[in-house]
Amino acid sequence: MKAFFLLIELAIPLFLGYIIWKKGQLSILYMPVIFFCYAFIDRNLSAAISYLIYAVIIGFFIFNNPLFIKRNIFAVILILYFFFLLPNSRDLAEVRPIFFGAILVFFFVPLLSEVSRKYSREQLFGALSESALIVLILFIINVILSTIFRYMPTGTGYYGTTSGLLYGSLSLDNLNILPFAGYIVVRRGVKDKNLIFLMVYLVAAFFILLTFRRTVMLLVVLAPMFVMVELLNFRQFFEFLKYGFIITIVSSLVIYQTGFLDAFWERYENRKLDERGLEKEPRLMEFEMIYKDMFVYYDYSPWFGYELFASHGNYGKGKLGTRSLHTDFGTIMHASGIIGFTLYLLMVFTAFYSVWKRTKTREDYLRILFISMAFVIFFMSGRWHTISSMALMYGLLYIPLGKNPKKPPNLNFIKVPSLKLAPNNHVLIK
Repeated sequence: MKAFFLLIELAIPLFLGYIIWKKGQLSILYMPVIFFCYAFIDRNLSAAISYLIYAVIIGFFIFNNPLFIKRNIFAVILILYFFFLLPNSRDLAEVRPIFFGAILVFFFVPLLSEVSRKYSREQLFGALSESALIVLILFIINVILSTIFRYMPTGTGYYGTTSGLLYGSLSLDNLNILPFAGYIVVRRGVKDKNLIFLMVYLVAAFFILLTFRRTVMLLVVLAPMFVMVELLNFRQFFEFLKYGFIITIVSSLVIYQTGFLDAFWERYENRKLDERGLEKEPRLMEFEMIYKDMFVYYDYSPWFGYELFASHGNYGKGKLGTRSLHTDFGTIMHASGIIGFTLYLLMVFTAFYSVWKRTKTREDYLRILFISMAFVIFFMSGRWHTISSMALMYGLLYIPLGKNPKKPPNLNFIKVPSLKLAPNNHVLIK
């Protein structure tokens, strides 16, 4: 695995240089690949190299889009606000990765909006589909190699599993990119009748279903349904049935011939989901705990929060031990208070509203519905500062901001003068 990780780590700057040279500013839609790579590799090189690469990425796009601030002023204010709160952190080394992830998200929200307006919708989706395909392929390769070499950095896999598929160093939070990648890849596969895209999606989907990350599983299964509804019309009805039949047959063969079903139920029992009622769900308990901390016990400032990304054991009077806050509401309120949470909501609203104004077709409405549903689900499960998934989500969201293809003029409405001979053989123009 070390050789594989080193190969990926060395390839990242080469990929970055190539994609910027080849695609120019459109390369911003390939950045989720770089962020995802850093999410699953164990780094052999200094962390300073990755931060340098992040600085190059941000610097390149800011240099070419100096007016990006106007696209979402609240994102820029959040950057300044989080830097203002940073000196209050007692352990800068611990919060540094999450802090820079959050700052990157704030930068990418307006930058993606600005760059998307320079290209056509077809160019945007084409670049996104290639980026998403690479993400899923890397995910599949990581799972296969981790399983073959029994690579478990923490001693176990997800939720304590030690057998079957393993996912290496990829954290549960970084799985959030997979529903967006799956949606994009399966849409490209169905629309262009591309079997490579469809097969990559199917393999990734089966691997994802064994993670037992419930929110990710749900969205990955729903993704092709949204695509089918979007592309379905009367003429394509039989084609819809054909793809549905193929997916059903392939899925059935995988389920009954590979031991997938046994592995699925084994992991279901390990998670003990049937023993957890909603009243015992820690994510729902967070809302009440944060409210009491701020407005009943006054344990920390309701305006500025407790401290950036230091929730481990520092909320709810320690009732949940050292468990960190999971929901976006909890992490943002605890880290930055009412001011930070309000600015975050305004940033998100500005982004979605700018797209809503350009949303006109059924394709656009279904896409924004899928993204909105995913956003709400991830708002409850976290993590909003995972840059790989957020960059891909906003890239997908901003497609309606792209340029529409120019329509040829309608010649039926152009008056062409007619020629007619007068009695004296002179030409009259009407």
